Amino acid sequence: MGTNYDKLAERAERGGLTVKPGTVRRGRAAADEAQRLLMDAAGATSADDLTRVVLGRPRVGAKGGASPVVRARVPQALKDRVAAIAEREQRKESDIVRDALAAYVTGRH
Repeated sequence: MGTNYDKLAERAERGGLTVKPGTVRRGRAAADEAQRLLMDAAGATSADDLTRVVLGRPRVGAKGGASPVVRARVPQALKDRVAAIAEREQRKESDIVRDALAAYVTGRH
């Protein structure tokens, strides 16, 4: 059964939750613990990664430039192949597609 956050929030607001001894953090220890918890929640491995998650996706284009989206429908078999390449190379599918599109356009020039 999942956690009922509304009931926990009500208990906290009424003062019905108690702090476990030795778990209170203050100052630098509190900041470090908060950063660790946020990084864990966001799946970030560094403060820079956490900042990128918090600020949203970075632009792919020139620094500060636009990063428009190109959409296309593809057969499932092609999508599966892209996913396999991305997994094998430990990259995002969008990176694979972007590289493939750039190679295609460059080759046509």
